[in-house]
Amino acid sequence: MFDIGGGELLLIVLAVIVFFGPKKIPEVANMVGKGMRKVRQAQAQFQSQISALEQEVRNTADFDDEKTNQKDGNLKPTNSIDYTSDDNKFSG
Repeated sequence: MFDIGGGELLLIVLAVIVFFGPKKIPEVANMVGKGMRKVRQAQAQFQSQISALEQEVRNTADFDDEKTNQKDGNLKPTNSIDYTSDDNKFSG
Protein backbone atom coordinates (compact mmCIF):
# COMPACT_ATOMS: atom_id res chain seq x y z
CA MET A 1 0.00 0.00 0.00
CA PHE A 2 2.75 2.44 0.96
CA ASP A 3 6.14 2.49 -0.74
CA ILE A 4 8.30 3.21 2.29
CA GLY A 5 11.92 2.10 2.25
CA GLY A 6 14.03 1.11 5.24
CA GLY A 7 15.71 4.50 5.58
CA GLU A 8 12.40 6.33 5.41
CA LEU A 9 10.87 4.04 8.04
CA LEU A 10 13.85 4.60 10.35
CA LEU A 11 13.47 8.37 9.94
CA ILE A 12 9.76 8.17 10.80
CA VAL A 13 10.46 6.06 13.91
CA LEU A 14 13.13 8.51 15.07
CA ALA A 15 10.79 11.46 14.52
CA VAL A 16 8.08 9.75 16.58
CA ILE A 17 10.56 9.07 19.41
CA VAL A 18 11.76 12.70 19.37
CA PHE A 19 8.28 14.25 19.30
CA PHE A 20 6.42 11.91 21.66
CA GLY A 21 9.11 10.20 23.72
CA PRO A 22 9.65 6.47 24.17
CA LYS A 23 6.87 6.12 26.78
CA LYS A 24 4.16 7.42 24.43
CA ILE A 25 5.04 5.24 21.42
CA PRO A 26 2.54 2.42 22.23
CA GLU A 27 -0.20 5.00 22.76
CA VAL A 28 0.59 6.75 19.46
CA ALA A 29 0.75 3.41 17.62
CA ASN A 30 -2.65 2.49 19.05
CA MET A 31 -4.13 5.80 17.87
CA VAL A 32 -2.65 5.35 14.39
CA GLY A 33 -4.04 1.79 14.22
CA LYS A 34 -7.53 2.97 15.19
CA GLY A 35 -7.34 5.76 12.62
CA MET A 36 -6.31 3.34 9.87
CA ARG A 37 -9.16 0.99 10.84
CA LYS A 38 -11.69 3.83 10.54
CA VAL A 39 -10.28 4.84 7.16
CA ARG A 40 -10.59 1.26 5.89
CA GLN A 41 -14.16 0.98 7.19
CA ALA A 42 -15.12 4.26 5.51
CA GLN A 43 -13.49 3.08 2.28
CA ALA A 44 -15.41 -0.21 2.36
CA GLN A 45 -18.69 1.59 3.07
CA PHE A 46 -18.07 4.04 0.23
CA GLN A 47 -17.23 1.19 -2.15
CA SER A 48 -20.41 -0.70 -1.23
CA GLN A 49 -22.52 2.41 -1.84
CA ILE A 50 -20.90 2.92 -5.24
CA SER A 51 -21.53 -0.74 -6.13
CA ALA A 52 -25.18 -0.50 -5.09
CA LEU A 53 -25.65 2.66 -7.14
CA GLU A 54 -23.97 1.05 -10.14
CA GLN A 55 -26.25 -2.00 -9.89
CA GLU A 56 -29.32 0.25 -9.63
CA VAL A 57 -28.29 2.16 -12.74
CA ARG A 58 -27.71 -1.07 -14.65
CA ASN A 59 -31.11 -2.43 -13.64
CA THR A 60 -32.81 0.81 -14.69
CA ALA A 61 -30.96 0.87 -18.01
CA ASP A 62 -31.94 -2.76 -18.72
CA PHE A 63 -35.59 -1.96 -18.02
CA ASP A 64 -35.52 1.06 -20.33
CA ASP A 65 -33.87 -1.00 -23.09
CA GLU A 66 -36.61 -3.62 -22.85
CA LYS A 67 -39.35 -0.97 -23.09
CA THR A 68 -37.63 0.62 -26.10
CA ASN A 69 -37.28 -2.73 -27.84
CA GLN A 70 -40.96 -3.50 -27.28
CA LYS A 71 -42.00 -0.12 -28.73
CA ASP A 72 -39.68 -0.48 -31.71
CA GLY A 73 -41.06 -3.93 -32.46
CA ASN A 74 -44.54 -2.50 -32.98
CA LEU A 75 -43.43 0.09 -35.52
CA LYS A 76 -43.70 -0.71 -39.20
CA PRO A 77 -41.94 2.11 -41.04
CA THR A 78 -42.71 0.64 -44.47
CA ASN A 79 -46.44 1.11 -43.87
CA SER A 80 -46.07 4.80 -43.10
CA ILE A 81 -44.36 5.70 -46.39
CA ASP A 82 -46.67 6.56 -49.27
CA TYR A 83 -45.25 5.85 -52.72
CA THR A 84 -48.48 6.44 -54.64
CA SER A 85 -47.64 9.82 -56.17
CA ASP A 86 -44.69 10.75 -58.40
CA ASP A 87 -45.85 14.38 -58.74
CA ASN A 88 -43.59 15.56 -55.92
CA LYS A 89 -40.37 14.79 -57.81
CA PHE A 90 -38.30 17.70 -59.04
CA SER A 91 -37.67 18.05 -62.72
CA GLY A 92 -34.14 19.06 -62.98
